[in-house]
Amino acid sequence: AAPGDEARFIALSRDITERKQAEARSHQLAYFDGLTGLPNRRMLLDRMEHALHRALNAAEVGAVLYIDLDNFKQINDARGHTVGDALLMQVAQRLTQQLRPGDTVARLGGDEFVVLVHNVAADMESAGRAALLVAEEIRAVLEAPYTIATHLYSTTGSIGITLFPKRGDGVEDLLREADTAMYRAKDLGRNRIRFYEAAMQADVQERLALEQDLKKAQAEGQLAAFVQSQVDATGAVVGGELLMRWTHPVRGNVPPSRFIPIAEASGLILRMGDWMIQQACETLARLQAAGRELSLSVNVSQRQFRQDDFVERVRHVLAHTGAHPGNLILEVTESLLIEDLDDTIARMTEIVGLGVRFSIDDFGTGYSSLAYLKRLPLFELKIDKSFVQDTPDDPSDTAIVQSILSVASHLNLRVVAEGVETRAQADFLVQNQCECLQGYLFGRPEPLAVWLARQV
Repeated sequence: AAPGDEARFIALSRDITERKQAEARSHQLAYFDGLTGLPNRRMLLDRMEHALHRALNAAEVGAVLYIDLDNFKQINDARGHTVGDALLMQVAQRLTQQLRPGDTVARLGGDEFVVLVHNVAADMESAGRAALLVAEEIRAVLEAPYTIATHLYSTTGSIGITLFPKRGDGVEDLLREADTAMYRAKDLGRNRIRFYEAAMQADVQERLALEQDLKKAQAEGQLAAFVQSQVDATGAVVGGELLMRWTHPVRGNVPPSRFIPIAEASGLILRMGDWMIQQACETLARLQAAGRELSLSVNVSQRQFRQDDFVERVRHVLAHTGAHPGNLILEVTESLLIEDLDDTIARMTEIVGLGVRFSIDDFGTGYSSLAYLKRLPLFELKIDKSFVQDTPDDPSDTAIVQSILSVASHLNLRVVAEGVETRAQADFLVQNQCECLQGYLFGRPEPLAVWLARQV
């Protein structure tokens, strides 16, 4: 511009709204199903890739559920595509409503859907159970009638499950495995759920069946308290450990190693644990009335110990039964103690304030840190039977047992040796100042009433 002229500007503008809309449309077509709006196969594989990467890095277990509608073809052929499409859209809606945040439901085409579930558990066994519960919820929700243009239609879903991560499995492998499992579900008569891993199918079904049976067991009186005596160096009974036993009407005796983890995972352990503390306190009161000051130990699970009102429950049972608190010993595991140590110390201190005493069960098999032993208000350690069984012949186990006894002595803790089966083991333990012994040498676990009758 010449001097004195006004400045002039030329503006060029272009409306890119259409281009943006076209890009959005092409993205929608590339990654989402045209009918239901759900992610399509391409988007699903992309999300599975991320989920698999995360599971490998975070030590999580996820699940892929492959769902195929059982009688969709008949409805589609008989009633036409309009009804078929409406049914697929309702199925998509129901599946979406079942999702947790972060999970994905996709439509692969036709009447095939896939649900990708992140982080169902930290280990394969728990994940199998959790994935089956998710699949069962989906199976139930698909089974409910569908209303389309005032007509009712019904369909069901066959569901295949595979878990990840598995060594060497990529996303296409996982999809194929879940698909294979789905066809197994169809072969078995449709409206079924099947795992790709046959062994997991059997184990998960067995665990769920046991859980259902365990719910009935307490109400029907199948659970019983047994006691195994604890003796001093002279062989005189000084107390006992309460143990739960389950006699199933069909299965017979179910070992605690089988039902206690199931009770813990399902929350049934809370009711069972309360009952055992009640049994212990009632028995202590009867022993006291007969002039016998024996102690009784009861195992307390992590879930039970962490209950908000656990301290109050213990206080109530003691007051209600009149049992001397000092004769009640609560056995906890090392893993329970280590988790949230400050909270554990506070809670233990509160319970010790009631007069109750604490024991560490299976000592030596977990963390065995001297630092936490000094900080906790403990009364005793229990040497695990795995160390006792090879004494005094095995030099390593003998040294471990002697070390535990020495540490306990310095910390003024009582020691109970579990699993004592031979006179040689007992003699070795007594010579090394172990003041309390428990094991088959002195008696097997027996029904509480039988044990109590012998003590009074």
